[in-house]
Amino acid sequence: MTELSKYSASGSMAGYLFQCRLALLHALELTRRKPEAMVSIEKFDDIAFETGDHADCLVQAKHHVVPKPLGDMSEDVWKTLLIWMEGAKHGVFEVSKTTYMLVTTATSPPDSAMSKLREGASEADVNASYELLTTAARDSANSATEVARSAFLEMTADEAKLLLSRVVVIDSHPNLTDVFSDIVAELNILAPTNAELAAQYLEGWWLNRVGQHLIGEDDAGIPVQHLILKAHEIGKTLTDKALPIDSPATLGIKEYSDDDEARVFVRQMRAIKITDGMVRGATSDFYRAYAQRSRWARESLILEDELSNYDEKLRDAWRRKFDEVSLMDDAKNEEEKISIGRRVFLWATQESTPLRNVVEKWITAGSYHGLADRHQVRWHPDFDNADGKVSEASDG
Repeated sequence: MTELSKYSASGSMAGYLFQCRLALLHALELTRRKPEAMVSIEKFDDIAFETGDHADCLVQAKHHVVPKPLGDMSEDVWKTLLIWMEGAKHGVFEVSKTTYMLVTTATSPPDSAMSKLREGASEADVNASYELLTTAARDSANSATEVARSAFLEMTADEAKLLLSRVVVIDSHPNLTDVFSDIVAELNILAPTNAELAAQYLEGWWLNRVGQHLIGEDDAGIPVQHLILKAHEIGKTLTDKALPIDSPATLGIKEYSDDDEARVFVRQMRAIKITDGMVRGATSDFYRAYAQRSRWARESLILEDELSNYDEKLRDAWRRKFDEVSLMDDAKNEEEKISIGRRVFLWATQESTPLRNVVEKWITAGSYHGLADRHQVRWHPDFDNADGKVSEASDG
């Protein structure tokens, strides 16, 4: 192992993504059984599903890039049990009414404690698991599991067996990549021709919601019902005729910076003395529309000539509006020319020219700013298409 690889965060990052994907997969599966449930992450446990004030199902997710056994002295086993034992001890959840799931890419060896707790475990299996864990707790000298082992040995046999009777071990679980394939399979019925793309869009939305949940903006959890609605919305947008709309968070759009002042579309706004706030808003529209259009093209959801035809439609509408305002105002000085530019600019930013099913104002406005950036439309009557400046003879 190299010095660099020892400190690599790839394993922990894979584990976090595995946890988020696993939550999404199980939430999708839950839509058919408990659509009223709530999903929380890092609240009661790695993942929890709630239908009341307490968690009904707690999930510990363990992902290993390199598969390893889940033996009786495994740190994964004892760290997981400690979390559940502490939660039960402090009344966070009621043991007899809670399901505890350990989902791991590791494999439980034959006749190990965890192998006895797979789905469908009998009372005899639970008793055998208890005996094996008790022996491991006494015999192990691993300092990393000492607290957990001591807590287990402090429980009565009945308490420990009750906890273990509520445990379901799902080992040899599909890894990070394969879990995504399972998510795709869940979405086949909603987007039969674009299930993988639907999964990408849904996961992008999901990760944004998880982020809000983790920083406390959505502390109550994520309603499974919201997941159902979003999945159906995405499915509808991925028909042959529809285009999906991404949230700004998933597009990762660039924020306004001083460097943008050098861009032609910003200089065009400065020429008609648009406020700083409107310049920032227009810059956001520009980058968001560019990112959305690029994603449509990259994912072959839209043809290149369809976007160029859309831009031609915008240019034609701009020309007609620009000619109308110029004729009616017949500007004689710089102040009047700025007024013309502002009227045409404000008209363009409020338009909603359809692009298939998309009628978002920011798509139209952002596309107009793209045309302005390429000198194909202008606001100020004397904005020079050659050097991007207002003609010095503009007062004439």
